[in-house]
Amino acid sequence: MGAPGRTGYDQAMMRWILGVVAGLALGPVAVGAPVELHYFWAPTCPDCAVMRPYLDALAEEFPELEIIAHEVAYSGENLRLMIALAETYGIYAVATPVVAVGEVLTVGAGLVAELRIREEVTRCVEEGCPSPLTRLPEPEDTGLGLAELLLIAVVAASAIFLLFQVLAR
Repeated sequence: MGAPGRTGYDQAMMRWILGVVAGLALGPVAVGAPVELHYFWAPTCPDCAVMRPYLDALAEEFPELEIIAHEVAYSGENLRLMIALAETYGIYAVATPVVAVGEVLTVGAGLVAELRIREEVTRCVEEGCPSPLTRLPEPEDTGLGLAELLLIAVVAASAIFLLFQVLAR
């Protein structure tokens, strides 16, 4: 089993010392960059039922991976986000599941999609990648916010009320 004349304690101590020396010699282990992955899904989507366990296993393998899930069947906002994001990747016809990570956007499930996602997650952990959402254009400033529109509505309603008061006399 072990070296003759050595106790289990001695062997454990020797392994610990060798581990410390090896750690000092190799330097600190680099921690990968955080990676943001956006997963668009629907509860009635059979391919989504395949993709989610794959993504969960990938997240276990890559602790830097953050999966942000967007349910699109009952959320118009999430559906619009999925379509807008896909368009930034040059994809104009989408169906769930859609996965966006780094420079890759996949539609559907299967081995090819899984391999593309894995390759991009690996690249992003090693090199770093911005959030896929940074590809979206900045929202346009419509000029008036909700507070301003509400104020205009109150002033207009007051003016109409006063006008009817004057005309009723």
